[in-house]
Amino acid sequence: MNKLLFIVFMCGSVAAQDTIVIPKIDVFKRNIIELSYGIPLGELSDKYESSINTAFYVRTKIGKKQYIDFGAELSGIVKGRAIEYEIEGAQQLLDGSKSAFLLGFRYSRFLYRSKNENFHIESNTGLGWKYLHYSLPEDELFEDVDVKPTLHTIAVTQGMKIMFYGFGVHCSYHYSPYTLFNSKAENSFGGASFNIGLSGSWNF
Repeated sequence: MNKLLFIVFMCGSVAAQDTIVIPKIDVFKRNIIELSYGIPLGELSDKYESSINTAFYVRTKIGKKQYIDFGAELSGIVKGRAIEYEIEGAQQLLDGSKSAFLLGFRYSRFLYRSKNENFHIESNTGLGWKYLHYSLPEDELFEDVDVKPTLHTIAVTQGMKIMFYGFGVHCSYHYSPYTLFNSKAENSFGGASFNIGLSGSWNF
């Protein structure tokens, strides 16, 4: 009887050792695309009417509910207005801007996530480099002028996003002080804007 119990115990031990445990794979959606409508605020609203923005980010996980997103945003400017710009000591009018570009990263944190992980609310805090493109007027007076009036600056962003099965809505506040590194543009240029739009995320 003791021998039989010993054999049963040994068989159970071997079976337990041969059991394969498959760990749960944390498959978060790494690729993010965002489409948004931008509204300039304050003094920046005198420079253009609105913008249509397309952004792409790649997400990297750094914590249980924390991520870093690296990416870029291209904006088409709607009804850009002429601005004053100092060229060779004289104030000149530049044609309205037609495009803007943002390159940077953001810290994203899940504020809430459902148990099945299909629904979540997240915050996005970003920092990057941004430029608002301008060009010289097509005039013979500027043919020999070596000036690139594009405005470069630092951009700080804060946004919120609500996602359901990889799709959702987002909004964000952007602050870009365009005269921070350029004293030739108008002093009261402005730099605040607000974006609202759609977002999608997936894995390859």
